[in-house]
Amino acid sequence: MYVMDDGVVALSDRGFWLADRDFSTRDEAFEAAGAVVSRRGGVDGVEPLPVIGDFVIPPPDGAASRDFQTLHFDFGLPLVPAVAQDVARYTALYIARSAAGVSASTRLVPLVSLLRGRDWPQRAELLARFVAYGRTHGAWDDSRGYSEGSLARVIEAAVAASPLLPSVKADPDFLCGMEFDSLSAELAFFRRHALDVEEVALELALRPGQLMVFDNLALAHGRRGCRRPGELHQRVFGHRQLSPVEQRALRERVLDAFHSPSADDAPARRSISIP
Repeated sequence: MYVMDDGVVALSDRGFWLADRDFSTRDEAFEAAGAVVSRRGGVDGVEPLPVIGDFVIPPPDGAASRDFQTLHFDFGLPLVPAVAQDVARYTALYIARSAAGVSASTRLVPLVSLLRGRDWPQRAELLARFVAYGRTHGAWDDSRGYSEGSLARVIEAAVAASPLLPSVKADPDFLCGMEFDSLSAELAFFRRHALDVEEVALELALRPGQLMVFDNLALAHGRRGCRRPGELHQRVFGHRQLSPVEQRALRERVLDAFHSPSADDAPARRSISIP
């Protein structure tokens, strides 16, 4: 009971929960993650969220990942909803107990802390900017609306300056997540827009057997370092085939982050490694 309550409080207060115990198996870890997510949803009066995605990163039979992953939101943020679609709410990450040589760290960037680094237009103007950016840089089919997985693209849309990132509409073969070829290039992009990712980011070096759960609407996430095949297990809890009206309600949470009134909860930059 204490562990579950601790996880619910952590998700509410910080947007992520780092379990204070190890788990022998993936199933055991994700059972605990599901229990915490369910209880967190109960606080908000939300029905239990189903699993909408299970992944192993990199695949056991694949190659090691590149040395960083750009900041993103699983399944994308529904910025201009038009059709029913799956929307990620919480993501659980578990490092296989058998994993050897784990060296990568997960990067978490709280939206509220990052976005208060500069001024933003009012909500109606922000929405208009997302619509405009989606028309030039969003999904190939406008009838499906515009969901965005890249934090950099969300910022570029909100700033409404001349876009620097490739258009996935103009180049359908472009792979999302490949906007930057290095971590330094990504950080430079945000600095160009007066946002200091390093000032607010948290880095968590999960060890084998460890579990973390985070709020996919409150935190963008990425990676520093390489992961070996079969190292990371990811489970995504969310809303299955959420209607456009319900997506717009979730979008309000994201828009709120652009105009957060408080400034006393911005975390100092730190790296967390559990021995």
